[in-house]
Amino acid sequence: MSKKRRKGEPRGRAARAAARPTSLRDIGGAIAAAALLLAIACAGFVVDSGADNSFDAPKRLATLVCTAAAALAAFGFSRWRNPLSGFSFRRFSAPSAAAACLLAAAGLVALAAVVSPRRAAALDATRALVLYGLLLALGASRVVERRKRLLLATFLVVVAVNAVVSFLQARNIYQPLRLVTIGSREATGAFVGNPGYLAMALALSAVACVGIVVLGRSVALRAAAGAGAAAFGASLLVNRNLTSVSALVAGIALLLLARFGRRAVLPIALLLLFVGVVAVAYPPMRWRAREAVSALRNRDWDRLVTYRLGAWAAALEMARDRPWTGFGPGTYGAEFVPHRLRAEIETRRRMGNPLATSSYAEAHSDYLQPFAEAGIPAGLLLLAAGALLLRQLVLAARRPDGAPTRAELLFLLAFLGAGAVAALTWFPFQRPISSIPLLLAAGRAWRLSGAPGTGEAGAEE
Repeated sequence: MSKKRRKGEPRGRAARAAARPTSLRDIGGAIAAAALLLAIACAGFVVDSGADNSFDAPKRLATLVCTAAAALAAFGFSRWRNPLSGFSFRRFSAPSAAAACLLAAAGLVALAAVVSPRRAAALDATRALVLYGLLLALGASRVVERRKRLLLATFLVVVAVNAVVSFLQARNIYQPLRLVTIGSREATGAFVGNPGYLAMALALSAVACVGIVVLGRSVALRAAAGAGAAAFGASLLVNRNLTSVSALVAGIALLLLARFGRRAVLPIALLLLFVGVVAVAYPPMRWRAREAVSALRNRDWDRLVTYRLGAWAAALEMARDRPWTGFGPGTYGAEFVPHRLRAEIETRRRMGNPLATSSYAEAHSDYLQPFAEAGIPAGLLLLAAGALLLRQLVLAARRPDGAPTRAELLFLLAFLGAGAVAALTWFPFQRPISSIPLLLAAGRAWRLSGAPGTGEAGAEE
């Protein structure tokens, strides 16, 4: 004898879905999360001491494999939502426009690879870009939504271990690898390899810890995060990287402004004062600051930006040569020297690096390199996508306290803001140790900031 359905009870598929036990585990999602955790660990620890490229090449290979495995598990063997559900050109929204710009730029990048004068290298680099691009989709997926705390904790632990090793290297207590370097600073990159890459990861970690201190609710968690922020900030002194210090200050300032508004003026002033006192009190940082001030007074702009003018000028020359399609992804290093020399001839000034590392494989600006490698239209579309995403995060800061997802959006604003500032004179989106957390955060921010089909602020389905 069938029971009578009560008014308001779900029927059909909805009833069967509601009757399913909520304890069923998402095996595909768990595998995807494990692969992402492994990718973060590989970015921090994988080294091949017998290879010509001991750090970058093995890290890139390992993280690409892990990213591909995570995407396959998340989107092939797990229940997933279409990240572009509800996407429409009929009604304008910033997230929709950002997605459209990114997809259009991806198409132009693929075209640039096909028509590149260095086609083999460009196609090889494009395959890697496609795999890393999957991190954006994974960031917008349930995998990151459900395991974001674990992913962040893993990133912080990986960076903390490298920070300890970097300190031991600086004190010449422990050298895990025998490196031929110029100066003691170049041998403090720990298992990350390059001290600049490690400094960028330290800055992101410090911003993340400060975000937990400001936005967290648990007293114990905030205390632990405060200790972590102090440790990561102190570790930056070992590497003496001004770009990372600037990114750290910018990320914290963005967080304070978004959280407290006008009341943040005094804390930001105290932060700047503290950074200035540390720079004066710590001899290596004092020397770096004196170098910057001396270059500024003498109007030696190339020395002020640590000899990046040649790299930037070469990127601009490449964009002038092939404005529509660029030279193809991954070709900047091969085209750097002839285009830098052309820029020197046109400007009648030398822009070489007096250090032994006088060649550049990157433009040292994540905003300029797409123009050189993919053309002006692709570069503008990528900039527009990033600007629209940050705009949405800034607007989210105006939501009232206690609004759903507001705290997480503020955290993402500070984290991505630090990466955006570093990208002006560095390339954090091109190295696994920083690109993996930044791309996952960008995907998560896009989902939360009002992605199509999710309702207000990426509400749960």
